[in-house]
Amino acid sequence: MKGSAILIEASPGEVRGALIRNGAVWDVVHHRLSSPSLMGASYRGRVRRIDAGINGAFVDIGTGQDAFLRARDASEPGKQKARRARIAEMIHEGAQIDVEVVADGFENKGPRVVRIETNDKVPSSPVPAVIVPPADPVSHILERFSNDRISVVVCSDATTQNQARTWCLANWPELGDRIERDKLGLFEEQGVEDAIESALARRVTLPSGAELVFDQAEALCVIDINSAGEVGKAGRTPRDVNSKAMPEIARQLRLRNIAGAIVIDALKMGSGDDRNRVMVRLRETLKGDPGSCHVLGMTNLGLIEITRTRIGPSLSERMHAPYTEPLPSVEAVATAALRAVIRTAAATPAGGYRLAVAPVLGDYLEGAMRAALDDASRHVGQLVLVREPGRALSRFEVMLGSSETTTKV
Repeated sequence: MKGSAILIEASPGEVRGALIRNGAVWDVVHHRLSSPSLMGASYRGRVRRIDAGINGAFVDIGTGQDAFLRARDASEPGKQKARRARIAEMIHEGAQIDVEVVADGFENKGPRVVRIETNDKVPSSPVPAVIVPPADPVSHILERFSNDRISVVVCSDATTQNQARTWCLANWPELGDRIERDKLGLFEEQGVEDAIESALARRVTLPSGAELVFDQAEALCVIDINSAGEVGKAGRTPRDVNSKAMPEIARQLRLRNIAGAIVIDALKMGSGDDRNRVMVRLRETLKGDPGSCHVLGMTNLGLIEITRTRIGPSLSERMHAPYTEPLPSVEAVATAALRAVIRTAAATPAGGYRLAVAPVLGDYLEGAMRAALDDASRHVGQLVLVREPGRALSRFEVMLGSSETTTKV
């Protein structure tokens, strides 16, 4: 697909949009019935709590989770924003204010809002109340991608096509006659499904052979550039590799919807001119990103610092279950279980012992850990493994006795 295109695919429970540039997927938007976007909606809300520590306020807008209002966004409409405004000087708890949602909530956090001025005819009660409802998914997708030079909009069905045509006639007339209809499966056919899968991976291989490695923590994303043997022009390999990586980094940031603090560990460049060229390349490729990006500079260690404004959940948050605490390895649990057997035998001598374990742990003990299991048996006399299908990996149990009649320890 040449040029830039918008794909919109509707399926039960979800409407998705994708931005395609010269055959590459640059952005994907998910609108799910279970978690609809509030972007662009405005509300008459009430300030529920002031938090001076983070210089912001929490506003009840009637959508469940309180919205967050930063001090810099709390100035009265029409007034100049104070550079170092304190939230308590601008609003107070219980105040009634009109706000617009500029970023959807994520994880356990509510949406982010800015203070706005609305028509006086809007009813003053009840509060909270909706002033302007959220846009429908198709309109939201088209609005998000409207800054790109789009040559065609392709929709998966007639209803979506009609919604897209209605929005374009009102907001983007030149695109009104370039709306096509395809079928469900559009994302798979155009490679969007593959792009989503690749964007959920830790490593990205560039056509040149170099590699990007993404490590995402709660408050920071680190991107490591590996040359992987790629060779540039004499004396310019670091600059060439870094320059080629910048467009893909810009695409991945947008596609993955990574936000907050971002650090790029680029290949070390000795020349100041090389560093400047790479920084210019990065700034160019980040233009047009709906998540406002700021390239802060390069540290003495050669780390490039960026910030990107969050505009909703990341792709990983959309596609993966919430992060849980890491589970212990099978090997670690196996050795701990054998230590528990030895301690029990020393404290409570018996004719034999039974070790109740999860099936996977039993397989490991009798496989890779067979020698260690035999060693433990020689220490305690007789040791019988009991596999229990419903038992969790780390919840092993040592019992006295090697027969069916046992005593738990």
